[in-house]
Amino acid sequence: MVRCPKCANETPLNAGFCPYCGARLSHQEIPPATAFLVVVLAYIIVTFGLPILYLTSVSLTLTVYSAIGEVIILLFPLVYMLLKRINVIEYIMVGRLKHLVLGLGLGIALQGMSVILSLILMYLLGPSTVVEETEQMIINIAKESPIATMLSLLLTGICEEFAFRGFLQNALTRRYSLHAGIVGASIAFGLAHPDPQATYMIVAFASGLLLGYFYSKFRSYTMAATAHATFNLITFAMLFIAG
Repeated sequence: MVRCPKCANETPLNAGFCPYCGARLSHQEIPPATAFLVVVLAYIIVTFGLPILYLTSVSLTLTVYSAIGEVIILLFPLVYMLLKRINVIEYIMVGRLKHLVLGLGLGIALQGMSVILSLILMYLLGPSTVVEETEQMIINIAKESPIATMLSLLLTGICEEFAFRGFLQNALTRRYSLHAGIVGASIAFGLAHPDPQATYMIVAFASGLLLGYFYSKFRSYTMAATAHATFNLITFAMLFIAG
């Protein structure tokens, strides 16, 4: 038996479509532990490898370093899937072009939720140094090239949604359940945004839940990536105008 990634009901291993919701099934599974390790390894390389590259005095801008990091986050899961001969487009559930518009709306809603939750957490926990440093870093990068910064933030949505929703959430959902997939991937997404004061992690976790739910509901990586990128670009615009 295998779980349907849309409704999470168990279906026969040789079924082409889910008998409960009619979703097309792909029986190429990725062990959840392996999926988690692949994502963790990508973040270890980004966290420790890029600073070493920077210290070697390689003449690259902060925007380029950021873009390289995001590409690594996408490449590790992608290469693993290709080596396992998994149909990537089918597995991550690419979605349709019309989901671009829905993704824009979801990104706006995500930004509103993030602002409200951040204000509540700031009131309860106080200002987050990590959030402030991240916002300042975005402003500093934007001073180098606003257009390059926007492209980098767009790339962030594409790469991180591939790793966390398309790769990790699907691996968890197919082995366990839909709720386990959404929550598990959201926890990993929150941990990927470390903050001693917890604000950044909680907001990322909540954002992951929202992205994961709509990703599963519409079976669309296109929607999730567009929403994430839209959220980043709105944040950039707000910081750019305020700064």
